[in-house]
Amino acid sequence: MRLKPLILSTALLLPCMAQAALYITIVQGLGGQAQYDEEFTDSRSKIHAASVTMTDADKVASFEGDGATREALMAHFASLNKTMTDSDRAVIYLIGHGSFDGETYKFNIKGPDLTAEDFKNILTALPGRNHFLVNTSSTSGAMLDTLVGEGEEASNPDYVVIAATRNGNERNATHFSRFFAEALTTEAADINKNNSISIQEAFDFADRRVSAYFEEGGRLATEHAQLRGEGADRFNLSRLNALELETELAEADDGLRTLLEQRQAIDDQIEELQLRRSELGNAAYIQQLQALILEAAKLSEQIDALRGPSAPAPARSASAQNNATPPTLPNPRRGGGQLQGDLSPFENPAEVRRAPPETRAGGNQIQ
Repeated sequence: MRLKPLILSTALLLPCMAQAALYITIVQGLGGQAQYDEEFTDSRSKIHAASVTMTDADKVASFEGDGATREALMAHFASLNKTMTDSDRAVIYLIGHGSFDGETYKFNIKGPDLTAEDFKNILTALPGRNHFLVNTSSTSGAMLDTLVGEGEEASNPDYVVIAATRNGNERNATHFSRFFAEALTTEAADINKNNSISIQEAFDFADRRVSAYFEEGGRLATEHAQLRGEGADRFNLSRLNALELETELAEADDGLRTLLEQRQAIDDQIEELQLRRSELGNAAYIQQLQALILEAAKLSEQIDALRGPSAPAPARSASAQNNATPPTLPNPRRGGGQLQGDLSPFENPAEVRRAPPETRAGGNQIQ
């Protein structure tokens, strides 16, 4: 469960930012076979567990089986349009199979399918910006032109999109889905060791695991995931230390609990500030980021003092680690472009710790 943030005086430093909410929608499409039904259910379960570490449980909607119909989903998104404000963000996960007839991409659900044009309309209608959609289905790359435009450098300033395949000609069931879901639950994906998994980290982890799967089996790769949009390295999808923080909150006295909640609120504001960096001038961004990091440092000192020297060291928060972001490498799925991280005066890239190489994937190929 996400920690409830308190209203802090530091928030006065951010007059352009209201307290934002995150709304997450998870859609499990038709499996067609027991093997895929089981795999898709497992991915949905992991994604749901990760999602409730980022927002309140009542803001996470999950659709599957008979409940995942076009009518139900369109009604859900219409309701979100009325509920969300311009400060809020939305995440949409699509887990399942897709089809492409050379003209129209379709995500396979019970009854009439949802098309690329449907998802374009859904994303366009959402209030605000900084939204995210990941489609892990076969042929999902066919929807990219509709969502962001033609070309590997095309993007939309209002949202980030991931497709599991390069285009509509990659028709095999994908492996990207299970590796992306795994990324949200494993420390191996947390490259900058801030106990959070960003879109970029999840994408890179899944992309590496898919490549390893095909290479180690001597197989020809049948899928090549694509990422379009800016800010993927600043948009978090999972908090790995949420259970530890929740446990500490439950066991803490009133004074320590208040400080922990205040620091979590600072972390939330740092993430929101990073996502809205393009809306601010560089000087204003740095000034506000410095103020938040300094406030977080003061809170951390007070927390450490209340914990005492004998207390076990808990998982560190993003702000406690100066919110460092590692240098990023060119993304081959984006035509050699790269997503830039934030570098504040408090950050030292040389001190960023990288995750050890994860165990590469193996197993049988899905036909």
